[in-house]
Amino acid sequence: MRQRCRREAAGFEEPAALGDVLSPTRPLAAHTTDGRTAREVVFYRLGEKFVDHERSIPEDVRSVLYYTLAIGHHTGVIDCLAPRLTTSREVFADVLALLGPGRAHDKLAGIEKFGEIEVKKEHVPVLKPAVLAALDRVGAALEVSDEPPLCAVSEAVVAIDAPAWLEEFLRLLEEIQCEPCVYAMGRRVTC
Repeated sequence: MRQRCRREAAGFEEPAALGDVLSPTRPLAAHTTDGRTAREVVFYRLGEKFVDHERSIPEDVRSVLYYTLAIGHHTGVIDCLAPRLTTSREVFADVLALLGPGRAHDKLAGIEKFGEIEVKKEHVPVLKPAVLAALDRVGAALEVSDEPPLCAVSEAVVAIDAPAWLEEFLRLLEEIQCEPCVYAMGRRVTC
């Protein structure tokens, strides 16, 4: 089903074709979440985390920073998210309709309600079965592979229909499930 998706390198979209519902060339990271003007839904995947050591941090603050890191809080840690999955809001509405009522639908519908959501490891057991059931309902043939999930965050996928989005979202869920610190953030976006 990959033919229904376009892959992009380095987080930039290809120019939109005539009649394409997706936006013209622009950086995928330049977004706002205004519900009235948002045209797309983008899921970003955690690519890396770091503590900014370039700035001079006072000693008393540095000790608090390292203490919070030691007990599991992320104060002072910068999460670098890269675009992973993009589609139009119309296709996303089709995805929500395919999921039907339930916890998975409610979780993803948070994008329309709140503007953004986080998808973490604890959400995978709720979302994955619902995505598989939706794919089964539309008769999508999944490509079974023994290869590990794609981990290249330099590529974003643009899904042009609901089955393609569901397939790629399933891959994203598998990446979240396999990597201990990986999570995703979904946002409705304005170009």
